[in-house]
Amino acid sequence: MKPFYGFPTWHIIVNLFYGIILLAAALIGFLLVHSLMIILILPAAYLLWRGISWRRGGFLEEKLRIREEFMRIVKPVDGERILDVGTGGGLLAIGYAKAMKSGEVIGIDIWVPMAGGTSLENALKNAEIEGVADKVEFRRGDARNIPFPDNYFDKVVASFAIHTIHYKERDKAFREMIRVLKPGGVLAILEPEADRWIKWRVDEKLKEKLEYLSLRNVQFHPITMTYPKKRTVYLIVGVKSK
Repeated sequence: MKPFYGFPTWHIIVNLFYGIILLAAALIGFLLVHSLMIILILPAAYLLWRGISWRRGGFLEEKLRIREEFMRIVKPVDGERILDVGTGGGLLAIGYAKAMKSGEVIGIDIWVPMAGGTSLENALKNAEIEGVADKVEFRRGDARNIPFPDNYFDKVVASFAIHTIHYKERDKAFREMIRVLKPGGVLAILEPEADRWIKWRVDEKLKEKLEYLSLRNVQFHPITMTYPKKRTVYLIVGVKSK
């Protein structure tokens, strides 16, 4: 049995929605307006293909590859406490648990319905499938109000979670993630380069914000994703000031 680490709901919905709209426009236009309207079938077919591609099983292999790349840059260390924020199906939490002989690994999420198809039960099942059910813990928790004391974790990690938080609430999430980090601890989040609809961008302003919030040595590590299309995402890494 393979683990299920969710699918990119937003990409699926948007591509299928516009694909169906264009398909309807092509058929109605062909019948009622002009025969040339049928040409809209081409972009409609492309969008429908993209929506279906996002949902196919190949996305799992890409996620596992990206997890390995993430952990190559932010290496697991035996005995550490690690928090995976917005864990979803537990991708990062399970990855770190598999790589560590000892330590504490916890994944938190609010598990919004329809936001990727994951759940607490799904994360627990994935831990069983990957053989670390006894080495990782999952619980409900919001990035904007993390239920742990100050200076508790050695690493706080996240994958495609923080940019989905409303832009007015992101600073609260950043503060909480840094609050629970030990001085000298590492914050590492994997995010897309930009999304103008939700006011997200990996740039100098983001770096300055994280530095203002007590991170130092902030670096952006580009990682290439290839499924279902080639694009660059960024692993944002910083160290909490002592």
